[in-house]
Amino acid sequence: MTTTSIPTDTAGAATSTATGTASSTRFAWRMLKADPLAWLFSLSMWVVFFTMPIGSGLLIRSVVDRLPHAPGASIWWFLVALGACELARWAILLPAIIQWHGAFVLWHTIPRLNALTSLVADPGPVTGRLPGSPGEAVSRFRDDARDLALVLDVWLDLVAAFAATGVGLVVLAVVSPVGAIAVAFPIVIVLGIGQSLGSRLRRWRLAERQATARVTGFIGDVFGGIAAVKVGAAEAAVLDRFERLGHDRAAAARKDQVGTQLSQVLGGITANAGLGLALLLVAPAVRRGDLDAGDIALFTTYATTVGGLPRITARWAAFQRQGDVSAARFARLMADGDADSASQRVTTWLRTGPPVAEPIALPAPPDRTGSDRFHQLTVRDLHVRLDDGEQLTGIDLTLVRGELVVVTGPVGAGKSILVRALLGLIPRDAGTVTWNGTVVDDLSTWFVPPRVSYLPQVPRLFSEPLDDTILLGSDRSGLERALRLACLDDDLDEMPDGRATLVGPKGVRLSGGQVQRAAAARAFVRRPELLVVDDLSSALDVATETRLWDGLFDAAGGDLTVLAISHRPRVLARADQVVELRDGRISPP
Repeated sequence: MTTTSIPTDTAGAATSTATGTASSTRFAWRMLKADPLAWLFSLSMWVVFFTMPIGSGLLIRSVVDRLPHAPGASIWWFLVALGACELARWAILLPAIIQWHGAFVLWHTIPRLNALTSLVADPGPVTGRLPGSPGEAVSRFRDDARDLALVLDVWLDLVAAFAATGVGLVVLAVVSPVGAIAVAFPIVIVLGIGQSLGSRLRRWRLAERQATARVTGFIGDVFGGIAAVKVGAAEAAVLDRFERLGHDRAAAARKDQVGTQLSQVLGGITANAGLGLALLLVAPAVRRGDLDAGDIALFTTYATTVGGLPRITARWAAFQRQGDVSAARFARLMADGDADSASQRVTTWLRTGPPVAEPIALPAPPDRTGSDRFHQLTVRDLHVRLDDGEQLTGIDLTLVRGELVVVTGPVGAGKSILVRALLGLIPRDAGTVTWNGTVVDDLSTWFVPPRVSYLPQVPRLFSEPLDDTILLGSDRSGLERALRLACLDDDLDEMPDGRATLVGPKGVRLSGGQVQRAAAARAFVRRPELLVVDDLSSALDVATETRLWDGLFDAAGGDLTVLAISHRPRVLARADQVVELRDGRISPP
């Protein structure tokens, strides 16, 4: 036996935390580096927009100083010049918004693409990383991505406001040093407010996200199980549950929004107080005549500009704290549990435009005559330990090409855990798996079509036309055969649009047996070397079950090897090998 390993990775679960936060500052910085020019270009426009009032202030001072000596008509030239400055300022805003929007879309895209790529392509099981409900998934990919993008967005305002404030404070210090200090002091107070509210803002945002996910998840469950609700006469209970979830979400959202608005309102109040204090402090200088009318006009204009910084600082403090929660929630989707992986640079076409459409590269069919042809699969000393203890202990198993191997045993014996661990869908604690004598380290990326197809006990169908949810991008050439093997061909005539019939969310428009057979066709159409089946007949009538198993009996022994979980006597009688599990161990024959 060779010891060569094929694709390497760990068999253990990805690290994650159920609660906690990550650094949104680090997350946003890595996203910024994905396309720094986009952010810097937006920043340059924002700096111009924020600093242009400084020029207006100088214009006001110049005109006010000349008003006592200038003819009355000169005020109109002043108004025209001031209006032109403001028009130019707001004209800059339009291209700035267009540029910002493209960058904002990119900032949303980066964590979403990285998370999806990790869930689909990274080695190792994903069970522990998946959101608990569709609502939770929507919350992470929509709301948390937006909150992380808002961190970079508020950085634009903050840096531009600091640039304008720096210039403004220098000028104010020349006019009145005491007044400049009074205007700047609220910034320190706002930072202190943000720091004191930080832990609460994070806690309230996490509670709001979880409550929202429970609501959206419950809505999805109700629509997916509407028949069960009607049969169980549970409409009143559903409405009551929905109402209670809504109240919980409203309470969590109130805390979250009140915390956010409180932080920003306190920033505004503090800024206004600082501006008022500054005016009081410069009043004695005005009475002494140390400041002329132009100085007063300039001070008032710049103090207003500088006074806007505390408001933006308050927004920044709130968004950063809430972004910490979103960064941690994205980190839990990644294989390594690290937020850095969710914020790394991705390749997009947002700047260059969409690429020329090319045919999707489909997996090459297995070489059934060459070195890739399946001959033997061996499992040695397999152990699986989940949260509540060891589920499988010392499992040894050998599959030879063309065999029908049936795993059986009582409920809770570990049958489904065995096949899921073999496919890398759940982590294994110990054990070696070899394919044709070669050790497979990463089961999750190796045991996939066209080598292996898996038919789970509870299949999941996409809300697409029947043929699309079966093919999932595979070659259509094997569709007819797959439909025939799955005993689904006769049902097509009864469906309103045949193979184009929309199956609905989770296949809700199909019967339970049709859902299971559609999933079977999905497995067959890939023409695998090894077919893994978890209780194929759980939702089938006797006649359909017999016909489907007959097809599998004919296929096994030739190009197809079958590993199936079943307790049917007829299937056990036809099996080449029967493996009986009890309490996570193989029972001796």
